[in-house]
Amino acid sequence: MNIDIRYFYQNNKRNVQIETIITKLVDNVSKHIELPDTLEFCIYKFDENVYGGIDKHIPHRIGLNSSLSLEEIPQILVHELLHVHQRHTGSLAIRNSTYYWLGIPYHNTETNLSYQEYKSTPWEIDVENRAEKLLTLALQN
Repeated sequence: MNIDIRYFYQNNKRNVQIETIITKLVDNVSKHIELPDTLEFCIYKFDENVYGGIDKHIPHRIGLNSSLSLEEIPQILVHELLHVHQRHTGSLAIRNSTYYWLGIPYHNTETNLSYQEYKSTPWEIDVENRAEKLLTLALQN
């Protein structure tokens, strides 16, 4: 599968090394899970405790912290690609700040949950259960 990948930077220069890692990893991951035809990566400066995340409005957009080391990128990227996969296949939807997992609404997940409570949501548990194996498969190729 040939995925169209677009990169956006905010107040930092284009980084070919980061783009190469992302492109190769996306290609390898797409052999194991279904992803959309287009992916966008925003390499931005986030708070130091934020590594990455999915865009709540654009289902095929991932933000990655520009301060990540090259070694940290694969693990964070696989985690976020699994969320994109969840949205692409319809198991996870986000509308008006409400998350829907398999059609069940979860309200106020961004503001009223602690980090530990958020990590216990079904979409995060699903990612945690699948990320290590997917990362291993993707790095083997």
